Amino acid sequence: MMRHQLLPIAAALCLSTAAQPTSSGTELWVTYMENLDLQFNTPPYFELVISSDVVTQGEVQVPATGYVIPFSVPAQHDTVITLPTNIYYPEGDEDVFDFGLRVVADDPVNVYAYHHRLYFSEACMALPYDRLGSEYLVLAHEDAVNTSPSEFVVLATADSTVVEIVPSVLTVGFRPPGVPYTVLLDEGQAFQQQAFGDLSGSRVRSLDPTKPVAVFAGARQARVNCQLSADDHLYQQIEPVANWGRLFHIVPFKFRGGDELRVLSGSDNNTISITGQAPVVLDSGEVADVFMSAPSAISATAPVAVGQFNESQNCNPASGDPSYLWIQPSTLQDERAVWSALTGAGTPEHFVNAVVGGEAGAPVLFLDGVDVSAQLQPMSGVPGIFWGQYSISAGEHKLECTSGMEAWAYGFGDYNSYSYPLGYGSSPLANGIEDLPGGTQLVTTLLLTQGSTFEGARWGLDTGSQQLVIDATGRVVCTLAPAERYTIGLASGHYVLRSADANEVKLLRLIIQ
Repeated sequence: MMRHQLLPIAAALCLSTAAQPTSSGTELWVTYMENLDLQFNTPPYFELVISSDVVTQGEVQVPATGYVIPFSVPAQHDTVITLPTNIYYPEGDEDVFDFGLRVVADDPVNVYAYHHRLYFSEACMALPYDRLGSEYLVLAHEDAVNTSPSEFVVLATADSTVVEIVPSVLTVGFRPPGVPYTVLLDEGQAFQQQAFGDLSGSRVRSLDPTKPVAVFAGARQARVNCQLSADDHLYQQIEPVANWGRLFHIVPFKFRGGDELRVLSGSDNNTISITGQAPVVLDSGEVADVFMSAPSAISATAPVAVGQFNESQNCNPASGDPSYLWIQPSTLQDERAVWSALTGAGTPEHFVNAVVGGEAGAPVLFLDGVDVSAQLQPMSGVPGIFWGQYSISAGEHKLECTSGMEAWAYGFGDYNSYSYPLGYGSSPLANGIEDLPGGTQLVTTLLLTQGSTFEGARWGLDTGSQQLVIDATGRVVCTLAPAERYTIGLASGHYVLRSADANEVKLLRLIIQ
């Protein structure tokens, strides 16, 4: 992941030098995964929602054939493209599909991919080429009664890409767990892996780091925490291990009884802490399943991936079957999100969840130009963090917060659902949030409050919530005079350190090393 760095300009001055990563780009790759058997229900159809901060134009391309669909996008709006009637995914275990999609544009765009199917809809956020990688750990989900496969799909972005796959469980094609094998793919080709067990923890690696791949994961159809109900398609694009994080904010789906959280560790001896629950220690490739009924924070001593899963309809108090939501780390925020909520083949109830930060109270949050800040609530046990759940109509929407926000879109219908993150870094943040230095170990946390006084020490920026984090081994990025005492203050919405001579250091997050 790109990291910010602070350079010591003077004893009492530190400046940020890099922009945060972004989920928008001028080249994005999309494919879909196998859904319900095509003999049943209505035929699927597929749509792309493409949004931009500026007026732009581009193409949806099929690299294997040269077929293109041109598009244009107005500034701060989106364009919905219904793809030509066809099947846009592999069928079966180890099937290779030739018609992956590439979206190219003159200016950065966000892309959301919808897979519409009666009772089996789903959607995901597509990643730009710059956010793809060569090393992945898969976060998927099994069917509760093991009658339908867990799955993931690997999409190549270049010819002659050799992909090494290490399944975590026995696959449908009898690939043994833990034994690597390779697949050769050309640009735009997608390879699908299926297993009746949970494929979470499977490893995917492009043997040439200059040829990144895109990976999508979930289940062909799965019951989640409910064996006596219907199943639904689970589908998300997952980020490479290099993009994972260590602090996450989770908001339950609205009107549900609570959701399953699935946490996947990227390293051994990783301590996972979740608001109100006992810590769990995981090794690399291991998964923890946790039930969450209230907004929560997840922190880890090393990077993890987090998925949020809606339960099957018969185990929930409202309509809506399983869906899979990839949760971005709290370091990745945006000022503005533009998207269209699509009812498609049966998801008429639409929602958006948001998380924002503010020590002096919740910041202003606009939904379609209306101030909805009054509906934000403090996250219990997580000082300075606020959350909201909003019901919205079908069609285009805009969510804005100038101090930064995390947001997720989703929809439900009778035995149907979809969900996806709304992205990060697409609009310039007034207040970027920094990533932890590599190797940092979180020892404990103290509430950062205005007026608190501390002895001078080595300071750096932290990723997470509005907290002061004591750090044992982190990289020193800025040094303050150790003989002085500094007082925490607030100035124009930013934390500052004030020394005795009134010099100020503008800070968003602090760590004592």
